[in-house]
Amino acid sequence: MNNDEITAIIDVVKSCDDVVLGTNRLDGYPECRTVMNALNADVTDLKLHFITNGDSPKMAQLRHNAKCCLYYFNSNTRYAVRLFGEMRVIDNLDEKKKYWRDSYSEFGYTGADDANLTLLEFVPKSYKFYVGNEMKTGLV
Repeated sequence: MNNDEITAIIDVVKSCDDVVLGTNRLDGYPECRTVMNALNADVTDLKLHFITNGDSPKMAQLRHNAKCCLYYFNSNTRYAVRLFGEMRVIDNLDEKKKYWRDSYSEFGYTGADDANLTLLEFVPKSYKFYVGNEMKTGLV
C-alpha cells in the first residue's frame, strides 16, 4: 500500500459517522451491524478504535473469532472502503481513559473504568476500496 492509498482510505474513514462491522456468528453465519465511528474522526493512520458493551453479542463473536470486516461508505462522494482484519480488546485503563468521552454516560457507562466498557482496536490485514469507478485492493 502506498501513501496515496493510505491517505485515500483514511479520508473515507474520517468522513463517515458510522461504519458497518461484519463478524462471524457462533453458528458460522456472517452478521453485520452499524457501529459509531466517532473515535476515528481524527485518525492519521489505520489504527481504528471502537467501544462496545463487554457482554454484547458481537463481543461473544469476536472472542470466538476475531476476524472481521469494516465497511465505510460516504453517500455524498460514493467512495467506499472495506478493511479486513482482526479486532482485539484493549484492557489498558490508560488507553481507555484516552478514548473516554463523557457522552458515553448516555449508554450507561460510568467512566473509563466501567467493567462493561470495552475498547476495541482494529488490526487491518487487507483492503478493498473504491474512489469513483476505480477499485484498489492490497495488503496492509
